[in-house]
Amino acid sequence: MAKRAKEKEKKKEIDHHEPSLHRRDVLLGLAAFAGPVAWALHLQVSYSLAPTACDMQSKIFLHLATLGCLLLAGAGALVGRRYWKELPEGSTEKGEVELSRARFMALASTVLSLAFALVIVAAEVPNWILRVCD
Repeated sequence: MAKRAKEKEKKKEIDHHEPSLHRRDVLLGLAAFAGPVAWALHLQVSYSLAPTACDMQSKIFLHLATLGCLLLAGAGALVGRRYWKELPEGSTEKGEVELSRARFMALASTVLSLAFALVIVAAEVPNWILRVCD
């Protein structure tokens, strides 16, 4: 009996030599890059669509590009927030850093995505103020 208990305890221990890649880690990695990628995409698409908007005398495509990029950044923030609320606070008594790292990634993803969403909104302000071909 004691031998089985020790075997079960060994199975519960984390093997620090082989890192495991969970779905959560992949999603948090993608969420961390969602905001910066959304901003870069917004910048490229907006510059590409500026001549088209001037020719059409309509800014609708510029506004749609902003909306799409805001949705992308918002998705990154929501994924980060979901995991941040789901993961326990602090480290464990055994010092398991995996959950602490995941919680940090979740918080960083949320903050980064929200910050870049604010940058995207700031880049949209001229579209509302200026005329189409200005």
